[in-house]
Amino acid sequence: MKKNILFALMIMLHISTFAQYNQEKNLPGYKTSFETNNFWDNWFVSLNLGAQTLYAEGSTDAKFGDRLTFMPALSVGKWFTPWWGVRVQGLGGALHGFQNNGKTMLHKHYGAVHGDFMFGLLNFFGQYKENRCFDLVPFAGIGGAFIGSDQSFTINAGIQARFRLSQRFDLNLEYSGIILDDDLVTRGGFPNDGITGLSVGVTFRFKNRSFQKAVSQKQYAELQDLTKAQQAQIKELLSRTPDTIVKVVKQEVPTTNVEFKALPTTINFAFNSSKIDPTQEIGVYNLAQFMKANPDVRIRITGYADKRGTQKANMTISERRVNAVADMFINKYGINKNRIVTDHKGVSSRYDKDEWNRCVLVEIIK
Repeated sequence: MKKNILFALMIMLHISTFAQYNQEKNLPGYKTSFETNNFWDNWFVSLNLGAQTLYAEGSTDAKFGDRLTFMPALSVGKWFTPWWGVRVQGLGGALHGFQNNGKTMLHKHYGAVHGDFMFGLLNFFGQYKENRCFDLVPFAGIGGAFIGSDQSFTINAGIQARFRLSQRFDLNLEYSGIILDDDLVTRGGFPNDGITGLSVGVTFRFKNRSFQKAVSQKQYAELQDLTKAQQAQIKELLSRTPDTIVKVVKQEVPTTNVEFKALPTTINFAFNSSKIDPTQEIGVYNLAQFMKANPDVRIRITGYADKRGTQKANMTISERRVNAVADMFINKYGINKNRIVTDHKGVSSRYDKDEWNRCVLVEIIK
């Protein structure tokens, strides 16, 4: 009886810890902690095509259509959080300057490269959504431009409207402006010349484009306090003297037909990770203590993955997860490996909430 109560308390402890860990809070992006992504995650490349116009001496004397030129732009960058990232953009084409009251056109080819800081407005002020369909992204940066052997320091800024097309592709509409030296095309009048451009393009995102919310320091402290309080309850229960002595007659049961019954517990993992989080290790600890108190109990542990990624990648990560849990049972908590059966299944649809499927499920073998 005492062992059953102890086991029930351990399961309640793990369920309450898991529920608190996975509780979603409707906080804006700038108040939400995110896990640090891997170096190769969240990279992107963009190709934009559009039109540009030069603002310099004599430009206002010419027809607007004569001032427009074709503008290609290629960008490579990385998002470090859902709301800030950096990119390097190269662009160029021809610029039309004018003299003699707009009667003489100067046709000059140029190139420019600049680095930008990018700021996702909706993911900053709103709650982070992995599948957000639209975002506004202001950007600003510095760089350089050249026409032949002439060079200029540049300051650039603009805004991008980003529309999600799929997991890999975005459509973007971008308006940008560049300030450059006065004498790069024509000299006199304006203290600086400028280029404005409007373009539309496609962005391709490499590998993982999502971000995982991390446990904040406050949440972690609350989980630690909860764990300590419930462990104290378990310790107090163990120290009690039983009021009634019950004699149990053990009957041998044939074990040819092995029956599996699931425990109401899982060990959950972050996306594409097989590292056991400290808030999840308590589940392994409690189960290990139960097995030590019940030496005839064996368990089966099965690794799973969510629906993202390829079938091969999900089989690999589910195997790594179950091996990590088995290693902790055996090497950290001293459970004999013969009492543990391991398996991995890859993608799981056990839970409607897909991130819950990134888990190792524990079952008792009777």
